[in-house]
Amino acid sequence: MKIFCGSKPDRQHMQALIRCKLQENEALLALFRTKLEETKVSLMQAEEPHRLYRLQGQAQVLSDFLEAVEKSSEVFDRIK
Repeated sequence: MKIFCGSKPDRQHMQALIRCKLQENEALLALFRTKLEETKVSLMQAEEPHRLYRLQGQAQVLSDFLEAVEKSSEVFDRIK
């Protein structure tokens, strides 16, 4: 989550993350969840170190985004 919220979260950024939770954006969140699962599978199958590192980075960003969306309301309430 720290990638998207950081130590000093911006109100507009938090509002954008909150909007991602709306039903109309559920397809976008489903896409991110699917890509995270595919990345995890690829991580289990990867053998080369450079590929492992790249996949770990991808998984971290996807995971951080999904966590930021889930916690965006809490963070927004704290910065009001």
